[in-house]
Amino acid sequence: MIGSRKLGTSLAILAVAGLGVIATGCGDSSSDSVQDTIDKANETANKALDQANKQLDQANKQLDQANQNAQDQLDQAQQKLDNQGAQQKVDDAQKQLDDLQKQVNDAMNGQ
Repeated sequence: MIGSRKLGTSLAILAVAGLGVIATGCGDSSSDSVQDTIDKANETANKALDQANKQLDQANKQLDQANQNAQDQLDQAQQKLDNQGAQQKVDDAQKQLDDLQKQVNDAMNGQ
């Protein structure tokens, strides 16, 4: 009978210790689960940030290309104007307008 008591007591001690390990494990599992969720959320956020940065880089490249194309077109238009003597024509027209304005002013002033 004493031998069975020792065995019963030993089993009871082991059972209580086992419950403690299970309880401790449950706590760790819960905190591990929370940490895993946080890690996954951070990973998802980092992936989204990387994707946003890639899209921003692509948009900047497209904007740079569009600006370069616009500048090229302006340069070509200016070259065409220069080649056609358009600026000289504009200057001549402005001079004629100034001369006409002076004649009108002179006529109004009786000169």
